[in-house]
Amino acid sequence: MKTMLAFGDSVLKGVLYENEHYRVTDASFYRRCEEALGIVIHNKAKLGSTIDKGEKVFERNLSAISESSIEYVVLEFGGNDCDFNWKDISEDPYREHLPKSTITDFIATYSCIIDQIKNIDKKPVLLSLPPIDSARYLKHISRGLSEDNILKWMKNDRQYITNWHERYNIEVFKIAIESSIPVIDITSAFLEQKNYSGYLCEDGIHPNEQGHRIIAEAIMQHIARKKILFDKAN
Repeated sequence: MKTMLAFGDSVLKGVLYENEHYRVTDASFYRRCEEALGIVIHNKAKLGSTIDKGEKVFERNLSAISESSIEYVVLEFGGNDCDFNWKDISEDPYREHLPKSTITDFIATYSCIIDQIKNIDKKPVLLSLPPIDSARYLKHISRGLSEDNILKWMKNDRQYITNWHERYNIEVFKIAIESSIPVIDITSAFLEQKNYSGYLCEDGIHPNEQGHRIIAEAIMQHIARKKILFDKAN
């Protein structure tokens, strides 16, 4: 049976946020893809993973990947990289605050991982990011903190969170172009919905099970459009 390897964050892992708790769903998009394609995906995604943390996980597995028959390595990062320390912002909204990964570091580290995958003759594939719901996410990150101070830091622009998140998503597409590798657009699959927030969990950032179905369909459409074949006998 054909196997693939995947590195990423909680979206790839299949984490849902429901009733103020995280759980991993068996109906995640990667599970749906495994079943539809008749393949096995070795999922190394981690909750809260940034590109730096992902690089460490990747490098620990590099020798095994190099020696394996795995052809594709899927990468999905950015959702945590663009995040901030909201507690610090809540306590002092007037000083400078940096994201967990600056844009410069995000691009450099992502590109480095891609180069390493290419150097061992494997095929990297990127996933774009699902959009977020600013209102829900602001409410989520403000729990126990000062929402007023967080809004002050954002110059009272509640849409800032969505815009900043999309800034990293755009870089994912640009990195793929620069590296001449495929990127699977799952963002558009959400934006095509009349109310894409209905496909997100209550925290406004994690796709719910219906959102995972949309992601799986986008991936399957990409595979069909590119005429990628998987031999289920191998």
